[in-house]
Amino acid sequence: MKHTFVTLLTLLLIEANLYPQPSIDSIFNITKNLYKAGKYTDAATQFDKLYSSHSINLSGSKLYDGACIYALNSDSTKALNILEYLVTTKLYSNYNHITTDSDLKSLHSNPKWEIITNGAKLNLQTLPERIKKKVVEELQKAKKILDEDNGKLWGEHIWNEQILILANDNTVYSIYPFPDSKTNDSTVFYAKVPENTFGFSNSAQEYKGKIYAIIMTNYLADNSSTIIHELFHILQGKHKNLNGNPLVYLDNYDAREWLRLEYQALRNCLSAIDKKQHNDVVIGYCNDAIRYRKLRQARYKEFRAKEIEIETSEGLANYTGYTLSSYPNKYQIAIDEVNMRETANTYTRAFPYATGLAYGLIFDFLRIDWKKGLDTTYDFLNIYESKYLGHKVAMGKREIAAANKENNFANIHNQELERKITAEKNIAFYKKQFLKQPTLTVVLKDNLYGRTFDMNGTVVLDGIGIVYTSIVGIDGSGKNFGNFKTYPEKDTNRSSCILASFDSKKFYFPQPFKVSGNKIIGETYEIELNNGWTVMKKNDKGDFEIIEIKQ
Repeated sequence: MKHTFVTLLTLLLIEANLYPQPSIDSIFNITKNLYKAGKYTDAATQFDKLYSSHSINLSGSKLYDGACIYALNSDSTKALNILEYLVTTKLYSNYNHITTDSDLKSLHSNPKWEIITNGAKLNLQTLPERIKKKVVEELQKAKKILDEDNGKLWGEHIWNEQILILANDNTVYSIYPFPDSKTNDSTVFYAKVPENTFGFSNSAQEYKGKIYAIIMTNYLADNSSTIIHELFHILQGKHKNLNGNPLVYLDNYDAREWLRLEYQALRNCLSAIDKKQHNDVVIGYCNDAIRYRKLRQARYKEFRAKEIEIETSEGLANYTGYTLSSYPNKYQIAIDEVNMRETANTYTRAFPYATGLAYGLIFDFLRIDWKKGLDTTYDFLNIYESKYLGHKVAMGKREIAAANKENNFANIHNQELERKITAEKNIAFYKKQFLKQPTLTVVLKDNLYGRTFDMNGTVVLDGIGIVYTSIVGIDGSGKNFGNFKTYPEKDTNRSSCILASFDSKKFYFPQPFKVSGNKIIGETYEIELNNGWTVMKKNDKGDFEIIEIKQ
C-alpha cells in the first residue's frame, strides 16, 4: 500500500489552495470601502497590510489613496513618506489635485509639504517630454513583441498603426502621424484634442472617421499587455461584431455563487499548473470549473449565446494581451486576475477578463488545439469536452459534492447569502430613487453615444435597467443632448448613480439639480448640454426631461 497517510505539508498545500491568501486588489477594495464609509482607522489598518509587504507592487494611485487614508487617520509620517516617494521616485505630477485634495489638509502645516508639492509642480512641467519618451519606448517594445509573434497566436499580425496614447490633459500621442498631429523630431506625434473627444478608458474608439486603440498613459508600463489587448480588439472587430453589454443575470444570487465556485476551481487549476503538480490534479480542477459553468448556464440558458460572445471578445483579448506580454509568470497573473474579478461588487461585465485568460492558459498547457481564428465565437465548455475529454463532464450528485468539497463551497455559499441581503437593500433603494422619486430623463437619438464606466460598479434592476455608480457619457456623433459625468470621489453612498435602460437608449438622472447656462448640475453629476437642447418639466410628479428645441 502506497501513501496511506497525508503529510502535514500536503494538508497545508491543500488548505492554501482552498483558502488562498487575499490578493493586493482584494485587500485594497476592502480598504477603499472602509475609507468611503469614513472608517479611517480600520482603513489604515487594512492598508498597513499592503504598505508593509507589497509596497513595491502597488500602483501610484493605490499609494496615493493610502497616503490620504493615513492623513485622515492622523498618521502624517506615513502619509508624507508615501507622497515623498511618489514625487521623487514615481514622478507624481498632478499638482492641482494634490494641492486641493481635502483629504491631505492636515499635512499642509508640515515643513515637508511644500517640498513635496514643489516636486509635483516640477514633475508637471517636465511631464510632456517624459510621456513622449515613454510612448516611443513602450510602443516600440509592443511592436517588437507582435512582430516576433507575426501571426503565430491567431494566424494574423496584431500590430496596427492606429493606436493612440491618451494623457489626462487630453493630449494624445503616437509614433505614427494622425489627424491634426504635430512633431518635433518625427519620432513621436502629438495633439491636444478638445475635452470629451475620447473617453478616459483603454478601448477602441473612433477618431476622425477611423477606429483607434486608445491606451491611457498610466497603463503603458504593464509589460505591453494593455497595448496588445486593445490592438487585438481592433483586429477582432474587423472579423466579427460581438456583444459587449453586461449580462444582467450574473448579479443573481445563485449565478454569482456558481461563478465564484468556477473562479475557485480555475484558481486551483492554475495553481496546480504553476506548482507543476500531476496532470490528473489539473484536469480534476478543470472538470470542476466546467461543472459549475454547466450548472450556471443550464439555469440561465437564455443568456448563453451572449455570454459566449462577451467572453470571446474580452476574454480572448485579455488572454492575448497577457500571453504575448513580457510578464514572466502568466499563471500567477491569471490567478491575480481571478482574485481581482472575484472581489468586484458586480460580475455582469468583468467576468470574462478572468475566465478567458484562465481557460486560454489551461487549454494551452493541456495542448488543446482550440484557436480557430477570429471569425467565430469560443465556447470554452464545448471546447474542453469535445476537443480534450471526448465526452461530457460527469454531473452526478457525487461529482458535485466532491467538487464542492474541493472548492471552498461552504465559505462561498455563506458569503453570498450575506451579500444577497445587502444587494436586495441596494436594489430597493435604487428602485425608490428612480421609480418613486422625480427624475431627469433624456432619450438618445443614435447608437453612437459613448460611455466609460466602472464595470465593477453596476447594479441590475430587473425589468428596468442598469444603475452605474461611476460613468462618463460622451456625445460621439454630436447629435445627442451633450456630455455628462458623475463624481466618483463623492461616491460615499448609494445616491451617486445614473440609470440606463437595457436598450441603452435612455438615461435617468436623480434630482435635485440646478441649471447654470448650458450646464445641469446635480449633487453627484454634471451634464453639459449641446446647443439646441434644454430642460423642461415633464409632469405633475416633478419629473423633468432634456429635449431638443424645435427650430
